[in-house]
Amino acid sequence: MKNAILFVSCIGSLGAVTQSEGEISFVTKVDMHAQLPDDEQGKMLRNMIPQYQEMSSTLLFNATQALFLSGNGDTSHKEEKLDDSGNSFQIEIKMDTPQENIYTNVAEGLVVEQKQLMDKIFLIRDTIDPAAWKITGESKLVSGLMCNKATMDGPDGKIEAWYTAQIPVSSGPSGFGGLPGMIVHISMDEGKILITADKIVARELKKGEMLIPDKGKDISREKYAELERKKMEQMEKQYSTGGEGTVIIINE
Repeated sequence: MKNAILFVSCIGSLGAVTQSEGEISFVTKVDMHAQLPDDEQGKMLRNMIPQYQEMSSTLLFNATQALFLSGNGDTSHKEEKLDDSGNSFQIEIKMDTPQENIYTNVAEGLVVEQKQLMDKIFLIRDTIDPAAWKITGESKLVSGLMCNKATMDGPDGKIEAWYTAQIPVSSGPSGFGGLPGMIVHISMDEGKILITADKIVARELKKGEMLIPDKGKDISREKYAELERKKMEQMEKQYSTGGEGTVIIINE
């Protein structure tokens, strides 16, 4: 068995070392304040909830395949606050982090996405759509690796990616790929969503780790997008009317 080589983000330089099999831990950081309305209710909520929500995920990879595993159920955040009279109270914010498993096989041009929506699991089987990346020529250290920058237009603005040739695998988090190296950082929606490699381990994957998701109802990408749109409309309506499940306030 090969010895595992551990690279912790932002510690040291890897020089000419390359790796083509292993595991990467990612942290997704979402700016929750940016999604709130610019009104009195939005101002009140900004004073109550933390600005960022953080979620963890894992990417298993080898030279031709990758499996992105994300979603750990509900996440919660507790924080002490003071009201206008100086009395302390505690708030607890509970947010759902739905399951998302994405398998890609570059050699076969295959992608299988397992997604959770409305407490149901769906499977999207598709071919890999070539990404329209534009390599900018910029470079810098990201997560302790020398990376190059690429951008492309997304539904919510420009998507920015930093990839490294030190991991010569055309893959990345959340199904992103199509660049001459591993993507270790993604910025979306003008920086409101950031996905960054936190830890990189070069190791041999065990048999059975790189499993293709197979549980869930088969659905087309178009049909799933329609269901997702309806769910978002439902959540926005519930949110605007003070629906349950977003913020719980416990007075002390």
